[in-house]
Amino acid sequence: MVKQKHHTARNQTFKAHKNGIRKPKDHRYKSTKGLDPKFLRNQRFAKKYNKKNPVAAVKVARSLSSTTRP
Repeated sequence: MVKQKHHTARNQTFKAHKNGIRKPKDHRYKSTKGLDPKFLRNQRFAKKYNKKNPVAAVKVARSLSSTTRP
């Protein structure tokens, strides 16, 4: 057989699009694996003490959505 002298991109895009080119899935939370332990500890306390009243938040959201409707 003859050695190929030049590369060709023929058929490559067809093959790539056969099953579709998909974007990587965006996950809701990024992994904290390997992050600085001091930072993670601080982050945990920040989340713990910055919680708002979830019942009040739902009421406010409902009142805002009802006022924006025509």
